[in-house]
Amino acid sequence: MRLKGKHIIWSVVLLVIGFFITFSYQYTFHNPKVIQLSEQDWEKGFNYRQQLIQIEEKNRKLRHQIDDYRSQINQLEKTLGEQEETIGDFVEQKRELQMITGELPIKGSGVAITLSDANYIPSEQNANQYIVHDRHIQLLVNELYSAGAKAIAINGQRIFSDSYVNCVGPVISVDGNQYPAPFTVEAIGDEETLRTSLELTNGVVDLLVNDNIEVTLKNEDNLTMDAKLS
Repeated sequence: MRLKGKHIIWSVVLLVIGFFITFSYQYTFHNPKVIQLSEQDWEKGFNYRQQLIQIEEKNRKLRHQIDDYRSQINQLEKTLGEQEETIGDFVEQKRELQMITGELPIKGSGVAITLSDANYIPSEQNANQYIVHDRHIQLLVNELYSAGAKAIAINGQRIFSDSYVNCVGPVISVDGNQYPAPFTVEAIGDEETLRTSLELTNGVVDLLVNDNIEVTLKNEDNLTMDAKLS
């Protein structure tokens, strides 16, 4: 049988196709792409996945606990802050009370009232009616305390709850210390309130003037009084 040209071409094409099919089969057989896992490997992978799920669950619970702790810490800080503020208020109140009672020094504005004997005494027999007496000082001190004075000093000497003022001839004795006239009474407190209380009609100043006492009243911006000595 005589072969024609096209028969030869078809033969070559079929031969090449057969070659590629055979090569692909052999390559696939020796190099498979699908990896078959053993039962042991599959079990390990399953265990790892389970462990990962458990770790994620623990992390979730820990995050919730951390959020709870943060909330508790914030509440504690708020409570402590309020307690510190309250304690600070108590400390400040205690300090103010100590200044008022004389346990601590005190500074502030207020008034100064100077009482002087009369310049003119018409009769030696009535001279006692023209000088400052302890009752005048006590009257003034009582009025200042009633008007809200926090601290009072006589001629620079601070007086306390147990202080005493006596008249010894022409001098005034404050807790045993004697001072001659004129007498300056200083009071720390609200200036306007103190002055208003003293200058009321028929008030302390009017009574002192009626007793022939010369009175000078002025505001003071910076008064300082010492604490009581132990």
